[in-house]
Amino acid sequence: KRFTKDTMSLKSHISAKVLVSLILWGSNAHATVGYFALGYGAKSSGMAGATVAAPQDAMAGAINPAGISWVGERVDFSLRAFSPSREASLGTSRLSGNFDVSDKSAKTWFFIPGIGITKQITENLSFGVTAYGNGGMNTSYSRNIYDESSAILGAYATAGASAAATVPVGTRSGTSGTGELGVDMAQLIIAPTVSFKIHQKHSIGISALLAAQSFEAKGLGNFQCFTPSAASNNPSACSPGGYGAATPGFVGSRQLADNGRDWAYGIGARIGWISELHSMVTLGGSLSSKIYMTEFKDYQELFAEAGGFDIPAQFQVGIALKPIDPLQITFDYQRIFYSDVKSIGNTGPVASRFGPTMAAGSGLLGTRNGLGFGWKDINIYRIGTLFKYDDHFSIRAGYSWNDTPISDNQLLFNILAPAVIKRHITVGLSYSPDPSSEWHLTYIHGFHEEQNQSVSAFGVPASISMHQDSIEFGFSWHY
Repeated sequence: KRFTKDTMSLKSHISAKVLVSLILWGSNAHATVGYFALGYGAKSSGMAGATVAAPQDAMAGAINPAGISWVGERVDFSLRAFSPSREASLGTSRLSGNFDVSDKSAKTWFFIPGIGITKQITENLSFGVTAYGNGGMNTSYSRNIYDESSAILGAYATAGASAAATVPVGTRSGTSGTGELGVDMAQLIIAPTVSFKIHQKHSIGISALLAAQSFEAKGLGNFQCFTPSAASNNPSACSPGGYGAATPGFVGSRQLADNGRDWAYGIGARIGWISELHSMVTLGGSLSSKIYMTEFKDYQELFAEAGGFDIPAQFQVGIALKPIDPLQITFDYQRIFYSDVKSIGNTGPVASRFGPTMAAGSGLLGTRNGLGFGWKDINIYRIGTLFKYDDHFSIRAGYSWNDTPISDNQLLFNILAPAVIKRHITVGLSYSPDPSSEWHLTYIHGFHEEQNQSVSAFGVPASISMHQDSIEFGFSWHY
């Protein structure tokens, strides 16, 4: 068939609108394994993401590109309603303040879409496209925890415990740029995928990972002296014992926070393989490169490497067992290399007698060794089950556990991103009214976790916590 120029223009316009809609729809997403999702698509989520050797649908491109050779020609759509509860606290009563500064993040419901399409090109060659989102750095505090704590710390440093005790709830330090506190990070990844069956029971695949991400930060004015611009423009105010950004005439950085939403784009790759060794045993694995992103220019004095925020590399391996015909049991292991992304992995501030300062070997925000969130590489372990009751109903369940990416001595900056969840439990149901369609429903619970630090970089105890619940809906069409 031939298309007119107007038709092609219309298709491009519609495609662009769909892409933007996906990004904006998932822009407030808060993920579960650090800032990656537990699973992609309702079927994978129902098995706690333990599907690297057991592809479920066209969303397989988000986990193992070799999987699209095993799922047939289909379209899969999912929508997750996600509700995380995030809370943070700084124990200012330790300095004789009459209250601890704490708050819960205000936004509690987010909607995260995903879509996958597969097409068989030849008997052994399949092509697919998967679009999915990540998030995980989203908080919106009505109280500026940093600034209210700074007010008490300032009173204590200036006039002692008696002055700290008189500071009322809601008092601000007078620092500019300390309104509403929070961040919002969202990522959309589109993965065009090719998979080839080198044998009836063995496949390999490769995906290009085309990424777009957005970021916004608010209320970080208390950290102006950690930026190169402010530190050089205000040497006296930013010296130990100085009054920092609260000093009259202070000239701050314009690339730290409160610049609205900024965008970055990048590319990476994922490879994968699946081998059915026996009718009861299948192995699978995938390896994703780091996705190299352009810089956030509006936040080049917040993130290390002048606004760099790459998406970390990872790998996942697994085994799928079929002890009896209707039952499948899967075991997966995954490792995510957060520490290899400097803006995430670099060490955050530490305590000193004058308040937060840089650890040995750390640099100012935005520099190559600039302060970061101090995230570590993590291991994720997953168990999934699939029971096919009959031609119409299938039941899934799963459990996963992982390391926390956050060290206990890195809580101050992670008030903005309290990704402390370590355990998830999932259950899912699929109903197929006819051979060409399926409906899916999955529930995910992330158990409550809390991390505490006796002496944070503010010199007082810190605490961050989270629990979360999700309901995911899905629809599949076989064509």
